[in-house]
Amino acid sequence: MFRRIHARWLVVAAGAIFLSAGLAHAAMPCDADLDGDGDVGILDLLTLLSAWGTDPGGPPDFDADGAVGVLDLLTLLANWGPMVFDYGPPPDNPEAQQIGLEMMGASGGLLVPKEEYLRIDRDLGLIRNAEPALQIEIHSPAWVPSQLLVGLVKGAPQDAYLCLNVIYQVTNVEHLFGSWYLLTFAGNLNVAALAVIYEELPEVQYAEPNLIIGGQNFWVPTPLGEGVWRWEIDDGWHDCFDGCDCHRLYVFETDAQGNVALISYQEVGAPWCEFAR
Repeated sequence: MFRRIHARWLVVAAGAIFLSAGLAHAAMPCDADLDGDGDVGILDLLTLLSAWGTDPGGPPDFDADGAVGVLDLLTLLANWGPMVFDYGPPPDNPEAQQIGLEMMGASGGLLVPKEEYLRIDRDLGLIRNAEPALQIEIHSPAWVPSQLLVGLVKGAPQDAYLCLNVIYQVTNVEHLFGSWYLLTFAGNLNVAALAVIYEELPEVQYAEPNLIIGGQNFWVPTPLGEGVWRWEIDDGWHDCFDGCDCHRLYVFETDAQGNVALISYQEVGAPWCEFAR
C-alpha cells in the first residue's frame, strides 16, 4: 500500500491521473517530490509556493497549464508523505508468504492480506501434523518474490520507469543483455501483479517474474467458501529439473475450526520410483 494523506485519488498506469477534490489533471507519481529525497514534504511545498503564478516549464506546474496554481498545489498535497511502497515487517514464515503471493496471481494484490497469511501458516502446520511424511517437503517457489525481469523500449524516455523503481525501492539493477534488466526490490511482493504495473508504462516492453526452473514440492490452496480450503500437494522427487519422475499427490481440506481431512492420495511416476518396485 502507499502511504498518503488523502484517500480520494487514483493512480492509473503508474503515472497518469490524480483525482483530488473532484478535479482531474495529469502528473507523474514522482513529480511532486521536487527535491528528489523520496518524500513529499515541507521543502517541496515551499518550492511550489515560490514558483506560484510562474511558468517553470515543468514541475511544479503538474497540469502543464502554463502557471503554478491551485490544481498543482492539490496534486502535491495528494502525494504528501513518503513516496515508497510499504512492505511491512518480514514474515515469520516465508513459505506461507510465498504460497500466498502465488495464490493471488497477476490480477491480485501486491501483498498477502494478514488473515490469509495466518490461515496459510496455520494450515501448513495442521497438514504436516496430520501427515508426518510432509514435514520436510517445503513448497518450491515459482518465482523469486523480490525480483522482476524488465525489457525497456530502446531510446524511450524512462521517467515513469525510474519513478516506479523509486516507489517500489529497487535496491539493485543488473543489466542482462540488450535492453533487459533484472530488478531487485527491498522486500517480497507479488511480482506477477507488479509485472502488470510495469508493463503498462510506455517505456516498458516486457515485464515478468524471475521464474525458478525446477522444484519438487508444490502446495496449492484454493478457498472453497464457508471457511473450507482445499490443498493440492505434489510431493515430487528424482530428476525434478525436468518435472520430477516420481510424485505423491495429496488433496487435503481444512476448515475454519482447524479440522483436516485427507480427500485423496495417489502415487504416480516412472517404473523406477520407490513405490512402483
